[in-house]
Amino acid sequence: MIDHVSLGTARYAQAVAFYQRALAPLGFSLLRDTGAEAAFGTPERWCFFLYPVPDGEPVTARGLHLAFGAASRAEVAAVHQAALAATAQDLFTPRERPDISATYFGAMFLDLDGHRIEVVTNAD
Repeated sequence: MIDHVSLGTARYAQAVAFYQRALAPLGFSLLRDTGAEAAFGTPERWCFFLYPVPDGEPVTARGLHLAFGAASRAEVAAVHQAALAATAQDLFTPRERPDISATYFGAMFLDLDGHRIEVVTNAD
């Protein structure tokens, strides 16, 4: 089981604001922002972190993609909509993917730094 995930960002302040908006439908909030680290999640579970990347250093790795679990299809759609409203680039809109599983419902977008972010549920 994965406990938490960290991503680098070349646009720290903008990325913090982006994820505050995009992850709110999942019940995540910004729990700490020191300027050198932003922590997101719930008070009981800090699980997503952002760190500034110095100029000239790589921000994302080829093939990296992160998927957040959602409790419902409505949450998937809400995260996707919030991310696009916060200037994410759409990769695929919320939909079923029977090629993945009979219960999969998800969406994917690129964040401000080009990280592929997915939100998915297997709930009806």
